[in-house]
Amino acid sequence: MGCFGRKKKSTTSPSTDESCINQNLLTKIKSDTGKPERLEYAIDSYGNLCGVNNNWDGTGGPDLTSKTKLYYLNPLELLNPATVTTAKAICVEECPGVVGRKRCNFTHTACRCPYYRTAEHGLYATLTLGDTDNQGDYFDAYWSTLTTTTLTTAQCGIDLPGYPDKFKSAFMADPNNPTCGEYLQFTSQYPGKGPCYPVLVATVDHLNRCFPDFEPALLSQVVTSSGLAVYKSNSSLFSSSFSTAGDRLQRYIADIHKGILIILVSGLAAGMFLSLIWMVLLRFCAGIMAWASVLTVNILCAACTMLTFLKSGILGTGSFGALGSRTVSQLSALQSTDASDRKAWLIIAYIMAAATLLLILFTLLMMRRIKIAVACIKVASQAVSTMPSLFFFPILPFLMTVCLIVYWVVVAGYLYSAGTIVAKTTAGSAATALTISGLYDTPPSGASPPPPSPPPPPPPAGAAPLSDASCANNPSCYYDTDWDKQLQYLFIYHFFGLLWTNQFIVGFGYVVIAGAVAHFYWSRGEKSKMPRFPVALALKRAILFHLGSVAIGSFVVAIIQFIRFVLAYLEKKSKMAQAKAGVAGAFVKYLMCCVNCFMWYLEKVMKFINKNAYIMVAVHGSGYCTSAFHAAKLILNNILRIAAVNTVGDALLWVGKISVTAGCGIIAFLMSDLAYYTDSTKYPATCLSSPLLPILVSLLVGYTVAQCFFNVYEMAIDTIMLSFCEDCESHNGTPQYAPLLLLGAIGKQVLVKERKKSKKEEEAQVIRNKEVNRNKELYSLKASSASVPNVVRS
Repeated sequence: MGCFGRKKKSTTSPSTDESCINQNLLTKIKSDTGKPERLEYAIDSYGNLCGVNNNWDGTGGPDLTSKTKLYYLNPLELLNPATVTTAKAICVEECPGVVGRKRCNFTHTACRCPYYRTAEHGLYATLTLGDTDNQGDYFDAYWSTLTTTTLTTAQCGIDLPGYPDKFKSAFMADPNNPTCGEYLQFTSQYPGKGPCYPVLVATVDHLNRCFPDFEPALLSQVVTSSGLAVYKSNSSLFSSSFSTAGDRLQRYIADIHKGILIILVSGLAAGMFLSLIWMVLLRFCAGIMAWASVLTVNILCAACTMLTFLKSGILGTGSFGALGSRTVSQLSALQSTDASDRKAWLIIAYIMAAATLLLILFTLLMMRRIKIAVACIKVASQAVSTMPSLFFFPILPFLMTVCLIVYWVVVAGYLYSAGTIVAKTTAGSAATALTISGLYDTPPSGASPPPPSPPPPPPPAGAAPLSDASCANNPSCYYDTDWDKQLQYLFIYHFFGLLWTNQFIVGFGYVVIAGAVAHFYWSRGEKSKMPRFPVALALKRAILFHLGSVAIGSFVVAIIQFIRFVLAYLEKKSKMAQAKAGVAGAFVKYLMCCVNCFMWYLEKVMKFINKNAYIMVAVHGSGYCTSAFHAAKLILNNILRIAAVNTVGDALLWVGKISVTAGCGIIAFLMSDLAYYTDSTKYPATCLSSPLLPILVSLLVGYTVAQCFFNVYEMAIDTIMLSFCEDCESHNGTPQYAPLLLLGAIGKQVLVKERKKSKKEEEAQVIRNKEVNRNKELYSLKASSASVPNVVRS
């Protein structure tokens, strides 16, 4: 593609290289093994996922679709970090013992039990259950039917001397000779003894998990099962046990899924609307905003200098006495200045004064270049207003970004949930089991501890094999999701795909905008000389010829960003080791900081090179490397001009991006505070564990959207400036294609007058030509009218 408005032809062929991230393997993994329900629901102690129809054993598994809550049978296990992971839990429809309702005690005995299929003490197939609401082997409310068991007294392992006499008569017709069922109903009132468990406390539904709401009165009775020693702890222990990195990541991803509406409204929609408003302001107030920014920076520096002199006491006397006194009285911070600090403040004041003076001198010296920068911004505004469709072009990369984010979040959810549910073991010990002292007689010093739970007898004849109960009945076993190496590598690949594709979308937008604005510049800012649809033409050329160049530039930036993430991960993982290593750890920390700083700087430089290379790609149609070299040469030859333009232009656009991002954050905060996201009783499916991540994602999305839209002005300004530099170098310092506004800013008044005169002459010539053509038409009409015979006329 040749240069717009010039006779020079491109010496390179259209780019044929492409960038494609193959997602077929990811799609296969997510469709075959991924279960996003694992992000919302928990796994019980038997390897079942609550809220879904399980198929873990290959024969259909239990249908727990209606049982979405995970209930911990013995809430005392959550008070000890050593037993939190292995706490026995089942899936239930509603959290038992909700605040305000009756709970299981010795007068209201609606205890909950493990699934009947995995019943303790060998009870499976020995009870007459009656109506189980079609739950079959996964019925969990069979406490009242324990008296129907066919187990003998010997199989129950009755140990009456180990328990106090109180409460025995409430369950046993003959406390000295109870039946097996009576004994099991009695022991079920003691936490951890089984086969059923009392609902000791109210539970709160949080993230589809029934967490106990411990009361101080109950906590004061918590003791260890070894000698009834007082357990000195509180309910905050169990909450800290649910704060591991894996649990937090699961909650965060679940919050993103639940708060997707917050992200779409406050991040995407609000970001788009606020960005359009700021672009309209730039269109009509570019010059005022630019000069206001320059003056504001100088005024603020001068004000800071004055305040430091006030701190030092220099302005407290003399001609500035009244001003200093008033300022000191209004600024409480200045009242605490000690005499010992005044010398330090005086040094700072002199440094600030020198810096302010240099800034003012620099502003005065750069006034001409600042005028060029302001003119570039105004010309960019003219270019955007000449091509109104350019205002709406960011919608295309915006929609591409939306599709990318939605796709990435969905696939990430599938990948995270695509692990295998496996049994794992921990170092937890039954010696740390807890109980309630009120269930026992207060023992004298040295009394025997409560009896241990008897070993479960072998299952009776005809019982089904209970392989899924082997882990649940093991105090050191629990089920968890395991990620294999393939899934870990796939997630890394998926994450790199996010970085690369995001940069590709940004680069694609750069090339299209640069191509459209270049049409405007090389047509001398005259709409009549531009193509009819410049944006559509630039889009077509970008798709047909420049995707390979965009892919190369975006790939380089994505690699640098990926390395930065890897370094950040390694630094976080090695923090504890660095702290323990002493001097060596401090050196490693310093080295990591230097490497991170270098990579950050390298990313910024590479993005700057990419942006200018994309402009040259759009202007000349050359390859990426050639364009990058040519752009670097232009920048070095016009460093002061470009520095002024970038400083002023980037400042305005940065303020715009921050304003849009802040607006998106405020809207996200207000939305997350609605009852729809905070009331777990009315809206359990959308209640957030924390609004932090949806708000942060909304801020990130809002900033990304603002970046897509502000790329229009940013690229327009940079394209005008780089085209201007190219124009100057190609014509011995006198630009021939610059718009009139830009020519006036650099003092080329003669050229401006000549251009205006030439334009007037062209317009006058056009008017004369129209007049001549109209006269010819009138003459031909008169001639034809005169040649008609009078007879015909009459």
